[in-house]
Amino acid sequence: MQTNGQSKISPFARSFNWLRSLITKKNLRAELARNAVGSLTLKLVYTALSFAVGVTLARLLGAEGYGIYAYVFALVSLLSIPAEFGLPNLVVRETAKALARQEWGAIQGVWRWAGKIVAILTATLVLGAGVVVVIWGDRFSREQLVTFSWGLALVPLIALGDLRGAALRGLNRVIQGQLTEQALLPGFYFLFILGTAFFLSTGNLTPAMAMSLQVLAAALAFAIGSWLLWRATPLEVRRAKPVSEGRRWLASTLPLAFIGGMQLINHRTSILILGLFADSAQVGIYRVADQMSTLVSLGLFAINMVAAPQFARLYALGDMARLQRVATASARVVLSLTLPVVVIFLLFGKPLLKLIFGTEFVPAYSPLTILSLGQLVNSAMGSVAFLLNMTGHEQDTARGMVVAAVANIVLNLVLVPLWGLKGAALASAVTLTAWNVLLWLAVRRRLKINSMAFDLF
Repeated sequence: MQTNGQSKISPFARSFNWLRSLITKKNLRAELARNAVGSLTLKLVYTALSFAVGVTLARLLGAEGYGIYAYVFALVSLLSIPAEFGLPNLVVRETAKALARQEWGAIQGVWRWAGKIVAILTATLVLGAGVVVVIWGDRFSREQLVTFSWGLALVPLIALGDLRGAALRGLNRVIQGQLTEQALLPGFYFLFILGTAFFLSTGNLTPAMAMSLQVLAAALAFAIGSWLLWRATPLEVRRAKPVSEGRRWLASTLPLAFIGGMQLINHRTSILILGLFADSAQVGIYRVADQMSTLVSLGLFAINMVAAPQFARLYALGDMARLQRVATASARVVLSLTLPVVVIFLLFGKPLLKLIFGTEFVPAYSPLTILSLGQLVNSAMGSVAFLLNMTGHEQDTARGMVVAAVANIVLNLVLVPLWGLKGAALASAVTLTAWNVLLWLAVRRRLKINSMAFDLF
C-alpha cells in the first residue's frame, strides 16, 4: 500500500519532499538539501540586490548612460576570461577531491599555484589594456574612456575573488563560497550608489562614477572573502607542505579556461555586436531584458553551486548510482522553479518592465520573452556542464562551447542588422539551446547518466 501511495506522487513533488524532509538528517543528501536551500536563498538575495542596482542605475543614468555602463562592463567581463584562465572550476574540483582523500598538501599546492597564475595574467592584461587605451583612445568618448579605466580595476578583483569562492566551495563551505559575490558585493554596491546619488547636487550619476563605486564594493567584498577562507581552512592544510602538480593542472586548466571563455563570449556577444549596429540606448534596453531573463535560470545556478563539489566527490569515489540520484533530484527541483518565472514573464512582462524600469525600457519585452524561452531549455537540460567539468570530461564541454560560440557570433552578425534587439535575443536563445543539447548527449555518452528531470528517450 505504501508503494502504491508513493507512486501517485509526481516526480516533482517527490523531489521537493526530498529537499524538505532531509533537512534534519545527517547524510549526503541532507547536506546537499541544506546547502541547496542556503544557496537558493543567497541567489534570491543576489537577484533582488542586482535588480535594485539595475533599476537605480537605469533610472539615474537613462537608457544611453546605462548602455555605456553595460557595454564597458561587457568588455571588462571579456578581459576576466584569460585572467581567470578556468582556474575557479579547477580549484573546486581539485579541492573537493583532495579533501575526500585527505590529501592536505594537494589543497595547499593547487591554491598557491592558481593564485600565482591569476596574479601574473591579471597584471599582464591590465597593462595591455592600458596601452590600447592610450593608443586608440581618440576613437571613444571621454565618458567611455573614464568608465573603462575604472572597469580595469575590476579585473583582478573579479579573478582573485572567484578563486577565493572556489576554494571555499571545494572545502564544502558552499554558502560562504557564494556569500561575498552573491550578497556582500551587490549589497555594498547598492548602498554606495544610493549614498552617492543622495549627496550629489544634481541627483544623477555618470557611468564612470557608477563603475568606480562597483570597484570600491568589489574591493571590500574581496577583503571579507579572504578572511572567510582563512577561517575555513583546516589546520592540516595550513601546516601541509604544498604538493604541486602543475603540468596536470595546466592540462586540465586549458580546456576549462577555454570553456569559461566561450561561455562568457556566448553571454556577452549579443551586447557587444548590438553595440556595433545600434546606439547606447538600444544596448541599455537589451541589457535590461538580458538581466531579467537570468531570473529563469535562478534555480539552476543555485543547484549548480551546491552540486558541483558533490559531482566531483561521488565520481572520484566511483559511486555512479548516487551521482545519478543527485543529478535527477536536482534537475526536477530546477525545472519546478523555472516554469512559473517563464509564465509570469510571458503574461506580465510589459507591465513589469514599465513598473520596475520605466516606460523607456518597455521595448525590452520582445527580447525578454525570447531569452526566457532559451533559459527555460537551459534549466530543463540539467547541470550538463558541471557534470562534465567536475568529472574530468571538460574537453566535451569545450567542444560544445566552440560550436556555440561560433554559431552565436555568426547568428548575431546576421540577425542583429535585420531585427535589432529581437535578432540579438534570438541568436542567444538558439545558441543556448544547441549548446545544451550537445552537452546533454556528451553526459549520456561519457557518464551513462541522464542530467534531465526525466529520461525522455
